[in-house]
Amino acid sequence: MKRTLTLAAGFVFVSLVVAVAAAQEEGAAAGDGKAIFEAQKCDMCHDVSSVGITAKTKSEKMKGPNLVGIDKDADWIMKYLLKEVELDGKKHTKKFSGGEDELKVLAEWIAAQK
Repeated sequence: MKRTLTLAAGFVFVSLVVAVAAAQEEGAAAGDGKAIFEAQKCDMCHDVSSVGITAKTKSEKMKGPNLVGIDKDADWIMKYLLKEVELDGKKHTKKFSGGEDELKVLAEWIAAQK
């Protein structure tokens, strides 16, 4: 009986630790443009050299521009990521799949890269 209670308490503790870690990660992602950028896999195509992010794609055809110094404001970036506007006659390759708050944080972060 004592062993069962010890195991149950251990399980509850581990579950609590995992839940707290997940909540902290979610909170960080909601407020951290870089974390959202990486979670959305934007770094598959784009560099952000100001923070040391290098695109993971090996194909120059698939590679997007370095996002440092992009000459657009956060509102335009949000629309572009939602495929509502075009850049040089093209829409963004992939529509943003995160939430509205994440989109705003990400767009503001991209616009701030200098």
